[in-house]
Amino acid sequence: MENASKVGLGDTEMSEELTDTLTGIVVTQEGKKPQRELEFVTDEKKASVLLEPVRRHIVNVLRKGIDDEVTSEEFNKETSERIIRKRAVKRYTMSVVEIVKASTCDKSAQGFTKNQVYHHLPTLIEAGFVIKYGTVTTGKRTTDYYRRTARGFVIAVKPAAKDEKVVRKEVSEKIGRILSTFQLDVQDDRKQELVDLATRLSVMETSWRAKIGKLVRDDIADPDIIDIFASLVDIYGEGSEEYRNLKLRMREILFPSG
Repeated sequence: MENASKVGLGDTEMSEELTDTLTGIVVTQEGKKPQRELEFVTDEKKASVLLEPVRRHIVNVLRKGIDDEVTSEEFNKETSERIIRKRAVKRYTMSVVEIVKASTCDKSAQGFTKNQVYHHLPTLIEAGFVIKYGTVTTGKRTTDYYRRTARGFVIAVKPAAKDEKVVRKEVSEKIGRILSTFQLDVQDDRKQELVDLATRLSVMETSWRAKIGKLVRDDIADPDIIDIFASLVDIYGEGSEEYRNLKLRMREILFPSG
């Protein structure tokens, strides 16, 4: 999840400044509204929009953003020199072509076509996940740019039966990333059990997120609230013996030596 509007990230900054690519953009009325920090989705109909894989990945691609630059010019009166400086930034307002290009670099998205993006964008806009930010005109060519309505989304609704395949796929990918990142001695015959356990755990947590999500105040401005929310869900789950046993078994698989 992105942090505040401008956060240092190595040699690249995450910024809401007008980047070089967006020079001359005509911003829509929706685009002029500030982007929310975090939104808890408690409406089942709205949440169901993201069950479609391409829609979900479009929203994720917009979250990760794209590299861009901000160019500034200064005139030194003493030396009569014009100084041009370029700064690398992350831009989270993207065109359809940029969304497609970024999707090919995202292992979880596995790439999608322009037609798919054009097909699904209206649904994402209608549901309130994405807005048309503005249009850049270069000669006779116009390019529309899109942005998420919030930097972070937390889906806090009870899981539907058809969600299980989606949950299992996401959990499997997450377990894969964990095992490729950390030196954990997990035997091959235990990996599938780990996915099964994590899937059951995720389904249980989702039902509790729906309950706790309804307690969230509307005026969310703290980017760290998502970590606090996750802690509350975990604390709530400790009241379930099944939840505790699932976590204990996962611990035994991930850390067999204790």
